[in-house]
Amino acid sequence: MNKVMQFSASSSLTGRKYMGIHITLHAGRNFILAIFHGPVTAHELESFVDELLLDKYDTKDKVRLAILSEGASASLLRYHTICAAGKRMRLGRHRQHRGKLAIIARSRVGFGLAKMYQMATEKVEPSEILVLHGDGLESATQWLGISDLSANIRQILNCVEQGVERGLSTQMIR
Repeated sequence: MNKVMQFSASSSLTGRKYMGIHITLHAGRNFILAIFHGPVTAHELESFVDELLLDKYDTKDKVRLAILSEGASASLLRYHTICAAGKRMRLGRHRQHRGKLAIIARSRVGFGLAKMYQMATEKVEPSEILVLHGDGLESATQWLGISDLSANIRQILNCVEQGVERGLSTQMIR
């Protein structure tokens, strides 16, 4: 069984509904899970990119899964902001250790956002990224080679979508 090693959370400003971004790092499996829910602001997107550019996420052959929940919204973002985030990720030191990325978008708007991000990062090899619409968890985990983590991922997703987390939260599992 996985052991939770670290958990920290920081909330956005109170009084306004901000997007929650939850990141789980499964260090022993070289796997990063990011769940987006609610409307995202430019500041929150920048904080998310800052977090992912930390050394603890810079490992060779990592696999990543990003889930854009039904309530995830980019209505507060401009196209330029999304492209700037993609460019920062592309230019980050960790890009030498790309690995695979699967993005599950549970809404049409999220799917469009995922496709915009895919274009903004300008992937060299299209096979490194998979964008799915709807409930594509089984397909995504199979493609990433982490099918055995599907139940754990679904449990974290359900918890996050029920509004347990707001702001940016991180969790490390060994």
